[in-house]
Amino acid sequence: MKKLTAILSFFILIVAFSYLGWRTIEHEVLMRQTNQKLLAQSQMKNIKSSIESLLNQRAVYFNSLAQFLHSDQTDIDVFLASQTDIKNIFKIKHNKIVYFSNKTDLQWSNIVESIEYDSSILVNHHSQSEQFQPKFGWYQSYDHLIYWVIESDTIIGFELSTINFSLNVICLFDDQMLANNFVLLDHDKQIYVNGEQLADSITITLDYPLQNWKLIYYYQSPKLLVLYLLGGGVIGLFIIAISFIVLYCYREYTRTLRLAKQQVSFVGQVSHEFKTPLTNITLYAELLQEKLIDEPVPIPDYLEVITSESKRLTRLVQNVLNFNKPAKLNIKPVNLTHLVERVYTTFKPVLAKKSLQLNLIINCDKNCMINTDEDSVLQIVNNFLSNAEKYAARGKKVDLLLNKNDKQTIITVRDYGIGIPNHLIRQIFKPFYRINSSITEGVAGTGIGLTIANQLAQQLNGTIQVVNENPGVAFSLIIME
Repeated sequence: MKKLTAILSFFILIVAFSYLGWRTIEHEVLMRQTNQKLLAQSQMKNIKSSIESLLNQRAVYFNSLAQFLHSDQTDIDVFLASQTDIKNIFKIKHNKIVYFSNKTDLQWSNIVESIEYDSSILVNHHSQSEQFQPKFGWYQSYDHLIYWVIESDTIIGFELSTINFSLNVICLFDDQMLANNFVLLDHDKQIYVNGEQLADSITITLDYPLQNWKLIYYYQSPKLLVLYLLGGGVIGLFIIAISFIVLYCYREYTRTLRLAKQQVSFVGQVSHEFKTPLTNITLYAELLQEKLIDEPVPIPDYLEVITSESKRLTRLVQNVLNFNKPAKLNIKPVNLTHLVERVYTTFKPVLAKKSLQLNLIINCDKNCMINTDEDSVLQIVNNFLSNAEKYAARGKKVDLLLNKNDKQTIITVRDYGIGIPNHLIRQIFKPFYRINSSITEGVAGTGIGLTIANQLAQQLNGTIQVVNENPGVAFSLIIME
């Protein structure tokens, strides 16, 4: 069931990543398309602005000419013959035509007569209000493009030569040497072509009075197939990489689990083999204790230690055999002062063989009573001292402390060795974990002592606290009242 859940979770992860990756590619494609289109629109605006700027230059020029032609003494025919940008001129004063050129052109004559009859048609394409009436502007009728100016009571109009204006636009684009791809049309008549005609294009119509002019801008869309292939390849490679990482982690996990099971099996088998000789040692120690009860001190005391330690070792073996099961607790009033003194008596000669001085410090009453399980407390404290014996021999001394306040009782074993790195303190409570350093080389151990101690402390409604000192490290069993 767990394997099926893991496979399903991995499949969901791959699907979710593939979906998010594909959505990212689509977003990138859309963003590139949008950016390309926005760039094309920006280039079109520049081209359009260039044409309008050229038209505005003509308007400024015509305004200055209107002031010059306002005088009646001016020979307009002679002036018109000298202009290349102006095709025709008309002059209307007091709603009467006083001059217009090229009277043979009937269409031109009709336009001028229409303006004479109703001059308001000139301002129909301009914003107007009661407060503002334009005094100049463009007027377009048929193929005639007229710029008009009102000077006092006189209307002067200039017909712009569209052919010459188109040539000016062509010259402008040639001078600018544009790198864009576009076509400029007047109706269906082609005015200017630049670059090549690509698959994608944008078309706009110029503003009045060039509303018959059309600008078609061509641009190249990003190569989406290449982008999709590259994105899909990256997603595929990432999925393959994740698959290899997951496979590697799974193999390492199964290997570690198999090794842990082997260790548990080995420890269980060895512990089971210990039970019979321990039972015999306990039995013969009790027999010797009965026979030698009248012997002088310290022989009876030594036998008492052998007997009690044999019984405790038997219980420890049973705890190892029940490693994955909660230990059976025997909660009763325990004199922790006597318990700590007994531990001190037991470990003092053991630590002395390693040139370690064991110091006993009791900061409470001689009868420090608490309801707890005696064997569990002994096992936890003995584990602290055993670790100090194994890994802190360089410190030359170990402190065993008992402190009690209103709410908790604390038993601490502090060594003066090299300590434990802070980032590894949580790791030492994991089953079969041993710190890989010089202090553990050549030291036997299974890596389950602190795991069992932590489990027992939790069952006692207590905690184990590990604090790095300077030097050494302090292990504390904190039992709440």
